[in-house]
Amino acid sequence: MLKKIINNLKRNSKNPKLVGLALAVLRKNNPQDSSFEFKTCLRTALIIQQMGLDDELITAALLAKITPNKLSSIKDSPDFKGVFLVLKKFQQLKGIFNFKIILKKKPLKKWRKIALDLKAENIRKMFFVLSQDLKPVFLMIAFALDEMRHLNSFKKQERARKSLEALEIFSPLAYSLGALKIKGEFEDLAFPQLYFKEYQWLIKNIKEKTIQLEVIAKKMEPIIAERLGQEKIEVLEIESRGKHLFSLYQKLLRYNMDIEKIYDLVALRVIVKTIEDCYKALGIIHKSFRPLEGRIKDYIAKPKQNGYQALQTTVFCQNCQRYIEVQIKTEIMHKSAEYGYASHLIYKQPNSNLTSYNWMNQLRKWQEETKEKDNLKAFLENDIFKNKIFVFTPKQEIIELPKGATPLDFAYAIHSDIGEHCQSAKVNGKMVSLNKTLQTGQMVEILTNKNKSPSFDWLRIVKTQRAKNKIKEFFEKVKGISFRKEKEITNQDQPADNQKQEESGFKKSIRGTLSFLGKIIPKKKEDNVLIGKQTGIAYKIAKCCEPKKGDEIVAFLIKGEPASVHKKTCKNFLDLQKKFPPRVIEAEFA
Repeated sequence: MLKKIINNLKRNSKNPKLVGLALAVLRKNNPQDSSFEFKTCLRTALIIQQMGLDDELITAALLAKITPNKLSSIKDSPDFKGVFLVLKKFQQLKGIFNFKIILKKKPLKKWRKIALDLKAENIRKMFFVLSQDLKPVFLMIAFALDEMRHLNSFKKQERARKSLEALEIFSPLAYSLGALKIKGEFEDLAFPQLYFKEYQWLIKNIKEKTIQLEVIAKKMEPIIAERLGQEKIEVLEIESRGKHLFSLYQKLLRYNMDIEKIYDLVALRVIVKTIEDCYKALGIIHKSFRPLEGRIKDYIAKPKQNGYQALQTTVFCQNCQRYIEVQIKTEIMHKSAEYGYASHLIYKQPNSNLTSYNWMNQLRKWQEETKEKDNLKAFLENDIFKNKIFVFTPKQEIIELPKGATPLDFAYAIHSDIGEHCQSAKVNGKMVSLNKTLQTGQMVEILTNKNKSPSFDWLRIVKTQRAKNKIKEFFEKVKGISFRKEKEITNQDQPADNQKQEESGFKKSIRGTLSFLGKIIPKKKEDNVLIGKQTGIAYKIAKCCEPKKGDEIVAFLIKGEPASVHKKTCKNFLDLQKKFPPRVIEAEFA
């Protein structure tokens, strides 16, 4: 078996020299063909080749399990430069699982077509943030698929963990890349491991009906081939295939477990040459078999969100007295549904046209914005999660933050109380400053002190709106400082009487808040007035006296408003000074 795989890898390689060297290195480091590492590398390389990916990625699969110090003989070879870049990113992706992330099994009824567990979703996002390329992601998927195909090599607890990862992480990843066959295989391999009773029930209840439908499909194949041939439509292939079991169970849940309502338990796939032939074939099949109303779907004109394209119809076979689904596709549509549009188009057809879809489906957006495969990496770097990072808590929870975020942002993302009492932080076990820029994949720990409270400087450190809002709320509630935007004052700057009782506290905070006020209140004029000998403080010229450059001036502070600049001799100012002396502060024209 292994010899056959090696022969296939060599025979189907476009760069046999590169693959041959990698095979030689693999064998040198694994003299015993029976070793698990040797087998899994060969099998994964074959999966990569079957997906239609290039020899560079096949070579990376062959070398992925070999420690770097044993690759010195090829490390400096220019032929392996791209391979080592892929392996470096691959190791970073593997590092995500070194944190021993705990995914929780949930009842089957809570599953959806794509699992949207927040923790798992963030792990999937991290894959793209860390790799900024699809090759390492495909490599992760291929190795995970090989492990799922050989679960018996692992202990029971490990099998359960890998099965949950398959459902929560790798199946949705495959779906996002359009690799529906791989998605379905991940789910079907995990299904009996995690939900054995449900799996047994399904097998027992669909076995007889599946056999019946397979017989019907086989009888319809030559009829369809003959009818299409009569109309000069070349049929490349007609095949029947049963629905993936996990997907079937999910569908049964929506139909109250009534198998009679499932029309695609077994489906006929008709593969033709062109899109035009697809539509012609649909008309011919409808002439031959009565279509079921409401079951005709055009996924060619309007592809599914994951890029799937086909014409689908459900027809009644008169001879068999059964309904059966028929899918009509071109060859590229069929192959892409097996292993994904992304795998084929990245390396083969960069100009193909598909639609884009939401966050994982944004992977397809590159087809609209890039015309060459070389631009894909740039698109991943600049468009997908370009402003996001993902970091771990000590409990292995994943927190999504904007790029440039600091430990303070992290603290407020956990809880506002942790943010308000944040004293210091550790990143990967080492003490760091609170303004340290965090990176994807780091583990962050916040040390708190109940006597600690926010400082004005924090507003210059944090990047998230949540953190900024919470810090502002603290100062508004505790310090009485307003963060309202600048607005016109029409009451000649008169403060309300109920503010008198706060004068002593306000006097203490004037000097400490000057630089802060300049940053939070927008200015209408250039900085040509110094307030308290500082620039950048928001101010407005009082209308009552309208001081000009050369006049002796003074400023009067009102909470939440720009400082009001008066002439020192202004009657209104002199009245204010008598009533609220702590609010007076020196000023001068710059």
